[in-house]
Amino acid sequence: MVDELYGLPPDEFTPHRDELAKELRATGKRDEAAWVKALRRPSAAAWLVNQLARTQKSDTRRLLERGDALRVTQERALARQASREELAGATQEYAEAMRTLLSKAPGFLDRRGAPPSQITIERAAETLRAILLDDVARAGFAAGRLTRERRAAGLGFAAGGRATAAPAGPGKTTKPGKRPKAGATAATTKEVKRRAQERARARAVATEARSHHRARQRDVSEAQRDVREAERELERAHRRLERAKQALERARDKEADAGKRLAQAEATANRP
Repeated sequence: MVDELYGLPPDEFTPHRDELAKELRATGKRDEAAWVKALRRPSAAAWLVNQLARTQKSDTRRLLERGDALRVTQERALARQASREELAGATQEYAEAMRTLLSKAPGFLDRRGAPPSQITIERAAETLRAILLDDVARAGFAAGRLTRERRAAGLGFAAGGRATAAPAGPGKTTKPGKRPKAGATAATTKEVKRRAQERARARAVATEARSHHRARQRDVSEAQRDVREAERELERAHRRLERAKQALERARDKEADAGKRLAQAEATANRP
């Protein structure tokens, strides 16, 4: 059900999210309800990127694969195990995959039948560039659940899609024609992928932990409000009880007085 939220038009996200949270809370699933309630509505650019990921499966997979390959090449370039030509080639392949995916963007129309604005498309492109070095953004893109656009920042991939190679050390020059040994390249690539996967898992765990903590904070706030309301209600109940006791005493006094008058009246009436 949550996955369906991100396929909805932006203006339908919030009411459907709130309704889902309400249903979960009604069935006693407070944790799930709090988590759903915390979901943010995607921005226009994030929504566009989500729809591309959800509908253009082949192009999305190709972009992710090219991004992984570029990251590996960047790491190898930093270790001086990849040439400028290799880095430029990997960057070009990533840029081409991104352009192919973005070429489908004008086909997504809003509720008024209008295509995305140029600004929205540019921000979507910036977000696709950002997933290269942002594991959290990459995971959100792969799942089609981004909530905001991202900024491309990091070594090796400028906003315009140009590659930059690591400079050679003092007294050394990079020889374009020199290739690393096959065994060393494979080992380096495997290690780079392993570290990238570990970082992605760690960031995913941290993101989930933050979301869980925020949900628990909201639970505490709600519980505190419930306690305050219960205390106010208890105070009102005590006041009502006190007024009721006083009214009972007055009623008993009046009943006793009426009983005395009745006894006197009956005694008078029974006199010979």
